[in-house]
Amino acid sequence: MPASHFESVSVRNLVKTYHTFDALSDVSLDIAAGEFLSILGPSGSGKTTLLQVIGGFTGPTSGKVYFGDTDVTNLPPQKREIGVVFQNYALFPHLTVAENIAFPLKARRVGRADCEERVAQALRTVDMEGFGDRPIAKLSGGQKQRVALARAIVFEPRLILMDEPLSALDKNLREAMQLELRNLHKNLNATIIYVTHDQREALTMSDRIAVMNKGKLVQIDQPKALYRAPADHFVASFVGEATLLPVTRLGDRQIGLGGATLRTPDVTTDGKLFVALQADTILLCDDAEDDADSNYLNGTVRDLVYQGESLKADVVLDDGTAIACRIASHHYNLRSVPELGHRIRLKMHVEDTIVVPG
Repeated sequence: MPASHFESVSVRNLVKTYHTFDALSDVSLDIAAGEFLSILGPSGSGKTTLLQVIGGFTGPTSGKVYFGDTDVTNLPPQKREIGVVFQNYALFPHLTVAENIAFPLKARRVGRADCEERVAQALRTVDMEGFGDRPIAKLSGGQKQRVALARAIVFEPRLILMDEPLSALDKNLREAMQLELRNLHKNLNATIIYVTHDQREALTMSDRIAVMNKGKLVQIDQPKALYRAPADHFVASFVGEATLLPVTRLGDRQIGLGGATLRTPDVTTDGKLFVALQADTILLCDDAEDDADSNYLNGTVRDLVYQGESLKADVVLDDGTAIACRIASHHYNLRSVPELGHRIRLKMHVEDTIVVPG
């Protein structure tokens, strides 16, 4: 199939059932040409199943998959012209690193000189220059994952599917590769569908994020919008580092939390409601501070954990509710760090006081 067919990806009403278990339940979404979309969710949410259906590695029980305007629902994977990176590497153990990377080029009858140049470039992209002659068996797990990534991108496909390709890498290399993948996406102008359970990874890399839970697509949005305006209790708890507390609606822009009244940007629904307090939006403040655009809470420090760039504080509010906040490292020189058992005052901007349905 010509690469020009891969202008966009659409799935319509996908259902995938295993006996009595629904791995996918009526999932529909549109992925624009050249978009980097991450599918985010916990284990068992259906994100890998969705990727497998899009790639043709498993068929849906019902529903359709389109690349551009072409229905590819029943097309086998090898005819979809896609680059794929799986968690289990799927490398050929009897071939060298360079031979593994060159495999899709040779299958497309790319000339020897061009093939060698592309393989060398792919090795540079994944920071493995000089490894071309190395046997696969001599590589670490992280190195094998990078070879798998190089093989997926070497023929510059218009669609790339990735199933947690960075999960085997150490923290520093994983973060560096996230930036490399962002740059690679810009250079290739390819559509990338990326499965991950790592919220920070999805927020860092994606144009949009599709959040899945129990086989259903819960919310799809740009990273900032997803973080600042979660659709429900699950998204708010899964994306970021939020404490969710039950609240009562007091008006269109007011909620009750214990004995405190908090202002919010908007409360448009009734029923069971929660306020999602993100740890990084809760700040220490002085007892006398009274900003008209902020909400205030009082509590006692229960635990303190130093985590390098920040200090995580667990605080018990006056009504017995426990929340978490973070104190940036540079604040250490600006004010004294609270101690265990000390009373503190916290503030959060009204716009950061987000209410979600239960």
